Amino acid sequence: MKQISVKDLIPGMIVASDILNFESRIIVPKDVILTENIISRLENYSIYYVSIKDQVFEELSTPMTGAVSIDEQLSDSDDLSNKEKIRSSTQFLRFSKDFDKCAEHFKDNLMNAIYQNQPFYAQELLAETMQLLTQDDGSVSVFDMLLNMRNIDDSVYAHCIDVALISNMLAKWLHFSEEDQIMATSCGLFHDVGKFMLPQDVLRKPGKLTSQEFEIIKTHTIEGFHLLGKYSNIPQTVKNAALMHHEKCDGSGYPYGLKGNEIDRFSKIVTIADIFDAMTSERVYRKAMCPFSVIKAFEDEGIQKYEMKYILTFLENVANSYLNHRVSLTNGLEGNVIFINKDDYSRPVVLTEDNQIINLQEQYYKNIMDLSANKNISIETII
Repeated sequence: MKQISVKDLIPGMIVASDILNFESRIIVPKDVILTENIISRLENYSIYYVSIKDQVFEELSTPMTGAVSIDEQLSDSDDLSNKEKIRSSTQFLRFSKDFDKCAEHFKDNLMNAIYQNQPFYAQELLAETMQLLTQDDGSVSVFDMLLNMRNIDDSVYAHCIDVALISNMLAKWLHFSEEDQIMATSCGLFHDVGKFMLPQDVLRKPGKLTSQEFEIIKTHTIEGFHLLGKYSNIPQTVKNAALMHHEKCDGSGYPYGLKGNEIDRFSKIVTIADIFDAMTSERVYRKAMCPFSVIKAFEDEGIQKYEMKYILTFLENVANSYLNHRVSLTNGLEGNVIFINKDDYSRPVVLTEDNQIINLQEQYYKNIMDLSANKNISIETII
């Protein structure tokens, strides 16, 4: 038996003694065969060292005397939150690993193209991104995957892949053809490449930007359009998305203040996906927002800024993707989302642990009518 650092654990090792959390509760029993799932869970519990038997097995499928199936241990645990179950699932671990690999390839290819004048393999990068979508077997949705990714490095590459996947989902919800779904994915994947042409100290500034710095950031749309314009293998629609993804249908966007039909339809999709991902992602200077808070932000800002059919379809489907998810409320209660209010997607009906039904929409309007001084109850986090 020897102590092994968690970062050095290898699937196939066998736990020599019970692994306990800070409350001295067993989270992994003795004789369990380690897999990627359990190793990931150990990091979540802030476990740094594990006692391991002096034997490493090459294949987990080989029966071991006295060893316990880790899948049985995980599936039988009632103590795990929905988030922990997702993060410990084989599907998520595979997605996370492939996502990081895709982001690394994106970075290497783009940097080589920009600074070493090497070919830009756009189709290969798109194909690799599309492969991430084939892993959605229905048990864990793409939105759950992205919500539980722990990419807090503020990586533009990761953001571009996120937006590509979300753009694909929105195009699918809108019943676009398969060809157009791929086009939407491509537009999302390359929409922010212009940021690599900006001063890095401005791009990665942890605090609030000055008005002058924000004007510099806004130039990434034009920079991206010109950068992609160098490559004949990039469709014009993708170049337009790089240019127009900050335009708004009411003319309040940039760089040109375009309105309505002046904006490419794929750019309108990327705009919605871009904002949603940016607001639900953790940054070095702020915490990630709950998806229901982002839905409310879209509603409060004014959906007239977006293509009406696109934004309503997006909000409805995103809200429905969190149906039956466990959430915490701002009043300290926890419960499951059991019904989505179709005229107020950010305020669903929640069934609490003590079987209390809270209709966040009714509660909101009741407070207004009663001129209540009580703070409005809303969803704080998805657990």
